[in-house]
Amino acid sequence: MTKVQQAILDFETQWWLRLGDKDTAIREVFGLDPGRYYELLDLLLDETEAMMQAPATISRYRRLRDLRQRRSSGRIS
Repeated sequence: MTKVQQAILDFETQWWLRLGDKDTAIREVFGLDPGRYYELLDLLLDETEAMMQAPATISRYRRLRDLRQRRSSGRIS
């Protein structure tokens, strides 16, 4: 796992402890546009090492991603 991937994983397990908006925190911590951050997070969801390190966080985001994909394909409303 890269340093950036580890930092994203760490951030996702504790971002809610920060005051303020998540997108603002992403810009401040990573210097990234939130869209790019979420692209990197999406790639991280398929990493076995990420699942081993933060199973609850990765499982939650995988469920959200799967739900988004089903909705966009019209399989659920």
